[in-house]
Amino acid sequence: MLNARLWFAGKMMLCLFACQTAAKAQEQPLSSNPAKLKTSAAEAAKSLYADDNLTAWLVMFTDAVERTPDERAEMVAQFGFKKVGFEAFKKYVPILEQQMDAYAKHNIKVTSVYVVVETQTPSQEEHVIQILDVLRRRGETPQIWAMFGRGSFESTTDEERNKKLVTAFSDLAKYVDKAGCELALYNYGSWFGKLDVQLAVIEGVRQNTGIKIGTVLNFHRGHQHMEDFPQVLQQMMPHLSAVNLNGMNWKDADYDGGGALILPLGQGDYELTMMRQLAESGYRGPIGIIDHRSGVDAQVALRENLDGLVKLREKLK
Repeated sequence: MLNARLWFAGKMMLCLFACQTAAKAQEQPLSSNPAKLKTSAAEAAKSLYADDNLTAWLVMFTDAVERTPDERAEMVAQFGFKKVGFEAFKKYVPILEQQMDAYAKHNIKVTSVYVVVETQTPSQEEHVIQILDVLRRRGETPQIWAMFGRGSFESTTDEERNKKLVTAFSDLAKYVDKAGCELALYNYGSWFGKLDVQLAVIEGVRQNTGIKIGTVLNFHRGHQHMEDFPQVLQQMMPHLSAVNLNGMNWKDADYDGGGALILPLGQGDYELTMMRQLAESGYRGPIGIIDHRSGVDAQVALRENLDGLVKLREKLK
């Protein structure tokens, strides 16, 4: 009997010790090991900015070289891109299918189509109808990145403007959803790029339609978010569909006019900080590499951005 009691007491002490050890392990904060945190952040950045997560973007309308769809596809392919966006300005809509065919020859997928809408019923706008007809026929479902022009709603109050935006994007969200695509607001700076406007429209569309839409963050039109970028990211994260990179200068912080200088990656003094903050935020979606410099050959612009990205990757380790 005595031996049995001693055996039982010993077992209880072992169990108590094991429980205390487990509890201490759970209480140990993850942030107590800076080396591990640094490694984790570096690994996140490595994955986020890896070649297979890059999308070629804005390679058409500012290109100084007039290229055919086949020539454009060859140019994009030479850099190893497997994803690309299509700028569906009205003048380019007629070549959408031809351009998609040209990209397909190089195993490049069109993952986003950008469109500027003009009315509160975008589903009835001819260029929008044409775009979705092409996508339905092909059975392809890229994200639809949409925006209104900066000059829209100039004579309305902020409240009236937001109501009209919700009405318009609710209409478009339903139309896009029927085609199997996802809608995202294209954040192009100015009033349309303000965080409260974007979030109000996203929530308004959800309430109206039950459809979740997203937002696209453009560094080159996101200078107004530089000063509080981590906090902005935290609010954007549930809705963030894509991020397009650009060289950023701190002197342009808080600029919301949409006209701050577009720079190649690595030529600004602040994009490294923002790229690190983006990786640390938990964002793991697509990363866009842009041309968008008027008068510059898109081939040159993409090369400069990719070369800059290589250098920035080293600093993110």
